[in-house]
Order: sequence, then structure tokens, then C-alpha cells
Amino acid sequence: MASELSTLVSQRIIDDFTSQLNQWGLDRFYYTLLPSLTPKGLRLNDCDQALDWKRVFSLKRMRSAVASDSDILKYRDEFIRRYAVRDFSLARADGSSLKLGVPVLWSDEWVSSRRIAGFKQLKQRHSIQTRMVFFTAVDTRPDIIGLCMLFSSLPEEDVLARINNQTQGLSELLTEYSAIFNALTFRSINPLINFGVLSPTCAKILALVADGYSSEEIGRQLHITERGVNYHLDRARQIMVARNRTNLVSKAYQHGVL
Repeated sequence: MASELSTLVSQRIIDDFTSQLNQWGLDRFYYTLLPSLTPKGLRLNDCDQALDWKRVFSLKRMRSAVASDSDILKYRDEFIRRYAVRDFSLARADGSSLKLGVPVLWSDEWVSSRRIAGFKQLKQRHSIQTRMVFFTAVDTRPDIIGLCMLFSSLPEEDVLARINNQTQGLSELLTEYSAIFNALTFRSINPLINFGVLSPTCAKILALVADGYSSEEIGRQLHITERGVNYHLDRARQIMVARNRTNLVSKAYQHGVL
């Protein structure tokens, strides 16, 4: 299923952000949240915050993003499906090659010679000449990182000339709007929900557990067996590294599921 535009950010905010990007020659974008990874896998800043991302996370399953237009998400979906086992930008999301808070040109050098022609055609179909990537930290959430992909129909040299010595201004704009997008859409674009790490059924079950219902009562409400309810809860406990149901509900709130 193709990714969709988030409906939680008004068109006015998106238009305002896009119009401000125009001064740097950037005309399109998409924004989402990703697990904060290191080259070795997980960044475990705090054992209580640990999530089993490596086992269950797949960029191909992104459901929605804040974006300038639906076409840029079609490009993104085809790019992930045809040209990336995983999003190349994510491989550097630990900040070792890309610093947090600094927009960086995303070149095509990593594309193999046998696939570069098809990749250039993909960019041409979507009127893309230049791509940039911007990572930002999420306040109080060391396990999650914001990703803003920026696009332009202008050649790379033109975009870089416009940015020139104004990188700080662009960084401040991207940081400001990333915080706005997080505030408005965190529950829908956080990785646990947005990438299907937890299923919609599991999210419903967690909400009912938080309301005090037993597995038997939840099963009757959702028309599944008690065993099925417990399966979803056990899986959620493994992913969120929760000790018991009470701790699971607490972590569900922490991670924006509830």
C-alpha cells in the first residue's frame, strides 16, 4: 500500500513551509519519524527506552508522512521498493556521517552503475534534480529521530549556490517546522504505528487494556479469541521490552501509541 499524506497538518502550514523553502531553491519535501539507529543497529541510550526495532522495522511499510504533495510520496515508495533495501539516509542516521541539524546534499553516488539509468528516469518522472536530507533530534525521545527529505527541480549547483552561507537559516527553519510536525502528528507518524511495527488491532487492544478490560472482555469486543488477544499483548511486550501489562501500558503512552 502506498504511503499517504498526513491529514493532521493543515494545508496552510504546509504551504507556508514550502514557500519559505523556495528561497533556497527547494520546492518539495516529506517528513517522518524513524528509530534512532547506529551502524551496529540500535542506539540504546536507556534500557527502559529500548525497543526491538531491528527485528521488526521496515521502511517499505511507511503508511503516512507530512509532505508537500502526494507525488513526492509516490517517488519515495518507488525508490524504496526498487533502489534501496533500506533508505540509504537511514544507514547514516546516527550522525557519524551526517550531523544532526545540518541539511546535507544526498548524491546519487551510491547507486550502482547498472541501475543509475533507471534511477535517473525515476527522478525525471517526478521532476527531481536535487535531493537533500535533514535529521533532527526529537525532544525527550532519544530513541526517535526526525527525517526531512528535501527536493528541488533545480540542478544541485544552483541549490548549493542559493544556500551558500545561509545554511544556519535553513537549519533553523527545518528545526522549527520539524517540531511543529512532531507536535501535530506524533501519534500517527511515530515509527511504532506508522511503519506497522504494532498492528492496528494491537493498538486497539492496548487502548482497551489501558481502560482496564481483561483479555476475555477485549476478545468479546473485538470478536477475537482470548488467546489472540494475549498473542498481540505478548508481541507488544517483546517489542517495547515491557515487564508486565502495567509496564506495557506505561510504555505505550511513552511511545505515543496511546
